[in-house]
Amino acid sequence: MNIENTKEKPFEEELQKKQPLFEGLIKYKEEGQRMIDGHRLFFTTFAHDISLSFKMSNAFYIDFKKGEVNLDTKWFADKEFSKMMILWANLHELVHFRDLADDPEGMMRNFDYIRQKAKKTGVVMLKKWEEKYSATDPEFIERLKKQRPISKKDPSITMNAVEQAAYQVHHTFYNIFDDIYVNNLIPRKVPLFEDGETGDEEVKRLYREKLFVKSDYSSSPRHLQLLYTLLREDMVKDEEVIVSGEVSKIMEQKIPFLGKEYTPKEIVDHCIKPKGDRDTKAGQRYFVLQNTVEPLFEELLMRDLAEWDPQKTEKQKGGEGEPKEGEGNPFDQDYQEYQQNNPDQIDSQDMRDWMDEHTEDKKKEEEQKAKEKEEESKSAKQREGESQDEMDREKMRELGIPWEIFQQYKKMEDEVAPYLEDLSKFWQRIIFGSTLKIERGMEGYFTTGIELDVLKTIEEWPKIEKGQLGEAQVMKKMMQKEVLIRKPELIRLRLVGDMSGSMNEEKKHVLQQTFVLLLSSLREFNIYLNLTRSQTKSKLGVDTEAWIFGTDAEKVKSLRSESDMDHEQVEIIKIFEKLHDTIGNTYDAGALEEIFISLTPEDKAKIKQEKIMEIVFEITDGGSTDKKGNFTSQFAREAVDNLVANDVIVGGFQIGAVSKNEERIFKEVWNKNREEPLGEIVGEKIENLLPAITERLKSYLGGVRV
Repeated sequence: MNIENTKEKPFEEELQKKQPLFEGLIKYKEEGQRMIDGHRLFFTTFAHDISLSFKMSNAFYIDFKKGEVNLDTKWFADKEFSKMMILWANLHELVHFRDLADDPEGMMRNFDYIRQKAKKTGVVMLKKWEEKYSATDPEFIERLKKQRPISKKDPSITMNAVEQAAYQVHHTFYNIFDDIYVNNLIPRKVPLFEDGETGDEEVKRLYREKLFVKSDYSSSPRHLQLLYTLLREDMVKDEEVIVSGEVSKIMEQKIPFLGKEYTPKEIVDHCIKPKGDRDTKAGQRYFVLQNTVEPLFEELLMRDLAEWDPQKTEKQKGGEGEPKEGEGNPFDQDYQEYQQNNPDQIDSQDMRDWMDEHTEDKKKEEEQKAKEKEEESKSAKQREGESQDEMDREKMRELGIPWEIFQQYKKMEDEVAPYLEDLSKFWQRIIFGSTLKIERGMEGYFTTGIELDVLKTIEEWPKIEKGQLGEAQVMKKMMQKEVLIRKPELIRLRLVGDMSGSMNEEKKHVLQQTFVLLLSSLREFNIYLNLTRSQTKSKLGVDTEAWIFGTDAEKVKSLRSESDMDHEQVEIIKIFEKLHDTIGNTYDAGALEEIFISLTPEDKAKIKQEKIMEIVFEITDGGSTDKKGNFTSQFAREAVDNLVANDVIVGGFQIGAVSKNEERIFKEVWNKNREEPLGEIVGEKIENLLPAITERLKSYLGGVRV
């Protein structure tokens, strides 16, 4: 970002105009910079960010090119800041940056909210100006109404002079509470500033002797009395602030919030200051303030405005130039005094611009690194791939598998990679998940409990605001519950694929993908189980079988216990030789009956005892037929019923465009008069089969633990 900051001038040139102060300020600047440089690593660690640095300079601003926060040496020197105070001021600014980085969305929303508030308050203030001067100086009123950009980055964001003055008022409200948060976070992170330590005493002295020298604010505008009391009494705890009777009553007023009542100070203590290991994010703090202290602040502000008699400045009387920032503010002198003594001299708009720029830079840097890493990886993979190809070719020759078939298999693996990865994570969750039958944990949501959920509170706020506390369930509490955990000794999946004459190339392709996904993934699951068996002591094993059907049924992959293959993966690859030529009608009953017949009495007993989880999935593109090709649901329905009666988990998936008759028969086989539908019509978007069958498998195995 290329921004020329008009505030920056050669430091020595500026100071030489005031020769008597020159040497002292230069020495002060050098000592301050040495202190900052000596803490650079500490600042970086504290902020979790290496992009920001601090520089003693001649003004407060951010150098966007260098990532430097420039500090006004003369400002610190005039107020006689010690090195410890300058260190604290740097930390103070860093926490503001951190606060913005931790919740940029919440903070940005609040800036928009402040603008909305400013426009409403601006209407009240402008009305007072108009009542006083619209008849005698209409040009002045028009100048006050003229919209001007407020952001260097976005000229479309505009406000008139009165709205900008109102923005200053409402922004100060939030800035005071941000300062309270920041000032209380620093000692929690930096022991030097803990209560009773040297740094803590210096910060108290800073507020007592330099930033908020007065303790009597009874003559200040009421709304500022409220803010100054909360901030100063928090920073200088042994001195009570004097305020007017009206404000004193407000300070004692109880504010209803979430079923309890708090004074403004109690709101600060309970909801604004960071507590324990939890730092209250900006958006959460602002939500609390908007519904507790801010209405009191606005009440006092409106009383102040009601008594305000607008008076033009000398420059405004002459009709010269445009109104400047603050010139529409009824309490300009008070706000100037606050601004001069406020440790937050970095403009909030500059902070937002820096965050936008820094976020964009980091994003570009990460994208570039990712691109370079990807290119390096591609080159390495290419070299590795050439070598791997030779080894794979030799291996396939030894196993008698045509190279073309192996290439098809690898192509399918790449196509289903996202689903393979998803299931891989799922298997690991099963293996390493908890096996406890009784679990305790925070559960929500209830009307009473031990922990408030702030986000749920925001969601339920309309009910709370109406006093319907009994209906607002925003609390969490510890609950104990029993969880049914199945621990089978064996999971068997039997996959049944349609290779009837109606299966075109597109349908066969998705069938091939499904075979690779399920057979390869469950093989991987079994490998995980074997690798972790010494750790888990689990008996669980996983096995698969595959069938295809047309007019006849054919087993194309056997269970490991029945196979004479040394390598299960080889058998999975060999399946592709069987998934090309169609074989007649849609007699799926043949394959389903063979599976049922293969279940031994011992198998059936173990399935009943949940020691075996038996799953059968069928993928078909049409309705069932008999051996002669006549559409009928009778035989397939009987085969499915037999499996269901023996507690086998079954599922059917119909893919592609089908006739009404085929859809009817599919539903009769899988769904009609069943407690829960067993069949799913995937339809013409056959690419939806993979996610559908993946989710179905996960739903059946979700309760399994090893």
